[in-house]
Amino acid sequence: MRNKVILSLCIILQISLLCGCWSKKELDEISILSGIGIDNTDDDKLLLTMQVILHREMKIESQSGKRGEERPTQNVEVIGDSLIDANRNFILQTGRRGYWSHVSVIVIGEELAKKGISPILDVLERDNEIRQRTLVLVAKGEAKEILMGETIDLEVIQAYNIKDMIKIAHNDGKSVKVDLRNYYLMSSKKSHSSFIPGINIIQTNGSRNGNIELKDTGIFKENKLVGWFNETETRGLLWILDDIQSCITEVNYPKEKCNSVFIEVLRSRTKVEPVIKNNTLEKIVLNVSASGKIAQSNEYVDITKTKVISEIGKATEEVITKKMIGTIKKGKSLNVDIFGFGEAIYKKNPKLWKEMEGYWEDIFLSIPVEVNVNMEIKRTGLISKSKKDKGM
Repeated sequence: MRNKVILSLCIILQISLLCGCWSKKELDEISILSGIGIDNTDDDKLLLTMQVILHREMKIESQSGKRGEERPTQNVEVIGDSLIDANRNFILQTGRRGYWSHVSVIVIGEELAKKGISPILDVLERDNEIRQRTLVLVAKGEAKEILMGETIDLEVIQAYNIKDMIKIAHNDGKSVKVDLRNYYLMSSKKSHSSFIPGINIIQTNGSRNGNIELKDTGIFKENKLVGWFNETETRGLLWILDDIQSCITEVNYPKEKCNSVFIEVLRSRTKVEPVIKNNTLEKIVLNVSASGKIAQSNEYVDITKTKVISEIGKATEEVITKKMIGTIKKGKSLNVDIFGFGEAIYKKNPKLWKEMEGYWEDIFLSIPVEVNVNMEIKRTGLISKSKKDKGM
């Protein structure tokens, strides 16, 4: 009896090793995609630019029949009545099914973003092949131009290059970073507002040279692009949202000399506090606590003096406060609460929020916002005083 049990177990184990992969993907049947560009056409259809990663055995030939400069990707344009229809048309055009699991960035064209991206987001959210960590960007122009843009290294996949650019710029406090999951969470909050980093083709001497750059932040209301934040306003937004990883802040010190000191922010924390008294919202208070070090000084600064360090800290606080207030003013001019003020009120007093939710847009425009910044300069570097230039 015991031998029969052992034999049965051995047979079961061997059978389990013979199982096939029900979800297998043959390379000669699919096209692995690295990036997607989505634009609208003049006749109200969708234009998809699908960046296909080429297999090693594929060759790119020039019109003369000779092999030209090889790139690791090829862009394929397809048109459809919807995102799903365009994706199906890709199969008819290439004979392969687009494989979306390796898509790292989705770029949305500016005109399409202004029209509204709700139908597109609905598809992207439902499809289990699309990773929710896929980054989203909005083009200042057409999305297809971005994926067709130039890279310094021909072997670099453009979509992956954009992904790296976003990561570095976000870590340096120069750009927001938004993936599909982040966007869904933002748009589902009480203000129904969101933002997406902008990307652009660089212009040189009035002509677009094909190189790309991250530029500005697209502001969305109910999934429609309503305006842009510039670089300064984007930095202010990152301060407000407590999303500063690290950044360099330029401070004019001493003021009468108009010379710059550069502060590297090492740590920061922002808290949004609605002030409610007698069931009435009085104001929103933003409390920022940060620390940093002197990254670059000038010959007029003697950092051995405690008073000087304190004054530089105060000057840095003024710069940060000014950026945050400017960003809030711009948000109010667009009538978009992308700062999470409504969400903060809801969390603190759900009953009060229910009363004001219907006319929150009017309240948002008039509610006072107080900004308090505390910057502590913890490190000054190895040099106590910068040297003057010769001849001074």
